[in-house]
Amino acid sequence: MNESLSAAVRDALASLVKWREEHLEPEQAQESFQLLKARHPGHWMNMVWEQETYGSTVHYDILVADDAGTYSLSYCADEEIPWPARGLQRVNESLVLRVNDDPVFITQAITSLDHAWSTLHIGRHLINMSLIDQEIRNSGLVVTDEELAEALHDFRTKRRLFSVEDVERWMAEHGTTQVQLEQHLREDVSRRKLRHKVAAGREEAWFQRHRADFERVQVARLYVPSREEAWRLYEQLREAPGRFLELAQVSFLERGGAGNLFATLRRGELEPEQAERLFSTEQGRMAEPVPSGEGYELVRVLRFLPARFDEATREQVRDQLFEEWLAEGRRRARVEWFWGAAEAAELPALSL
Repeated sequence: MNESLSAAVRDALASLVKWREEHLEPEQAQESFQLLKARHPGHWMNMVWEQETYGSTVHYDILVADDAGTYSLSYCADEEIPWPARGLQRVNESLVLRVNDDPVFITQAITSLDHAWSTLHIGRHLINMSLIDQEIRNSGLVVTDEELAEALHDFRTKRRLFSVEDVERWMAEHGTTQVQLEQHLREDVSRRKLRHKVAAGREEAWFQRHRADFERVQVARLYVPSREEAWRLYEQLREAPGRFLELAQVSFLERGGAGNLFATLRRGELEPEQAERLFSTEQGRMAEPVPSGEGYELVRVLRFLPARFDEATREQVRDQLFEEWLAEGRRRARVEWFWGAAEAAELPALSL
């Protein structure tokens, strides 16, 4: 073991003892670990931790690697549960999965459901959440006090929480504290910063490769519940498309029509059949009925807009680049699922 590695090992062991003596929480230990890594840039390091099922104490390990292999460093105080007993314990009942050895607990999973429910990809979302948090830690992204203050201002404005009393009432209703709220906002800001970091400098080149997907069409559209009615109305209107708005008004008044009458649609967001049908229709004319949910849509094409690399498009491209980064991370990740008695189950099919 060369002197550089010996120094890294000694420093890591001293950190483990210090964390135990000071009873550091994982977030605090992670901050200390980042400083440890910075002191030894010549060696790969990682920190893993687990919370004991009994006693709720937190145990940390540090991994240090050189060309020959990886050293696993650990410290166990006399009054703690010894390593053999840890190995015999059941999996923590609050553990949902591990991604690259990082645990995701049921409390995190439940918190994330509000953001993921509409996608119906809960399992994939949990993996994404863990990969994002790991990258934020490893890249050392820091949220400044100014960024946190801006996020808190946006949060309060969006929910119309204009006084201290309003904020306190909201926190009481949602069972949270100011510390937890600020931590949640820090995580949101960190994820936005990571999204920008992943896409930085690559947006315009990606846009040029996918330019056709950003062509747009502006339309007036009307939902019709049945195929037969959709085609009957289409036959009536295709030679008199100017009556479309009259029909939309009648539908709204008689049936309580819902939805947006006017819309700007991007080619890449449409199903291939829908995109082909709309973009091949002459401007000002009616497209053939387009399947939509359990019914159909009557669509009048108003205007075509070319693809344009503006700020809104840049944001859409960042989203796509970030999704590609996450997909690659999922492909390479080691994922263990814990669903009931199946300690290493596959990703549940329903979540895909």
